[in-house]
Amino acid sequence: MARRPVAAPSPVPRRRTPRLTVPVRPASWSGAEARMPAISMTTRARDEAQEAVARVYFPHRLAVLEEGAGFAMSLAAVTLGSVSAGLLAYSGEVSLETGELETGYEVNVPLDGDLRTWTGHADVCVSPQVAAVYRPDGRTRLHGWAGGGRLFGLKIERDALESAVAELSDRPVRAVVPLEPRLDLRSPAGRQWWALARSLVALVEEPEGPLASPMVTRPLARTVLVSLLHALDHPYRDAMAVRPAAPRSSTVREAVELLEAEPATPWTVADLARRVGVGTRALQDGFARHVGETPTAYLRQVRLRRAHADLVAADPAWTSVTEVAARWGFTHTGRFAGEYRRRYGCAPSETLRRA
Repeated sequence: MARRPVAAPSPVPRRRTPRLTVPVRPASWSGAEARMPAISMTTRARDEAQEAVARVYFPHRLAVLEEGAGFAMSLAAVTLGSVSAGLLAYSGEVSLETGELETGYEVNVPLDGDLRTWTGHADVCVSPQVAAVYRPDGRTRLHGWAGGGRLFGLKIERDALESAVAELSDRPVRAVVPLEPRLDLRSPAGRQWWALARSLVALVEEPEGPLASPMVTRPLARTVLVSLLHALDHPYRDAMAVRPAAPRSSTVREAVELLEAEPATPWTVADLARRVGVGTRALQDGFARHVGETPTAYLRQVRLRRAHADLVAADPAWTSVTEVAARWGFTHTGRFAGEYRRRYGCAPSETLRRA
């Protein structure tokens, strides 16, 4: 069962905090002001802990194995459409058991310490160097936290993962994808995936920070999912590596026009490919041939132009560079300033001062 790292529960306040922080905004909201649902809580009550974790991940049975040791659980999580990322911590040894997960896949990575888990298909000792991967068709167990510790848990809705596999492999997926049950985070593929997934850890820790923009969160969640499918062994992986037929130049032009017309949309390459009626990999290949860069890189340039226009038109007494950068999905102000200078020959702050 996926759990996400959060502030370690030891020492835990003696007074029990309220059950849940309600979602920041409904998941159905869209546009620049939308935010993903978020939860942050700490509790000493076993039933309350079990209920909260089940809301984010899967129904389960929680057994507290050190009743006299002062049980506590801390959970912080965000939901990004079909992906939920969380940080989970217990003070004291516990075990968790689920039935078949049925509705989703999960990846667990301890941030400190080791845990023993049965993924439904393999016995895995997970650690900061080894992630456990769970499938919908297996009962699971998780045992640990005798010395405390935090766990990052990533839940992916079954339909989302299997649709991504079908799209990337150009093959139908009619059953559970048999992902390998462990991922070595020291391997080249594992290291690259974990570097991306750590952005979700940062998002969980600061759900109202610059990473929270939908322009960032939707593509980020999609990238973490796709990179996981490339990092793990499964029967579709070879098919995912086959180069697809390139689309017509008119199809690429249609995609370019969409990006120019709707730069505030939190596009993923899959969304764009769907809109123009081709596969994701075919669209990427078409952009490489006809545009000379990826759809994501092109969209970034469109947004940079929009940010420049906003800075030119802004009143410096009421607008900041950080505000404009965040509006267009640039979460790192320093990198935004570097890109801006390369494109326009001056710092964004200079443009704003001249406005």
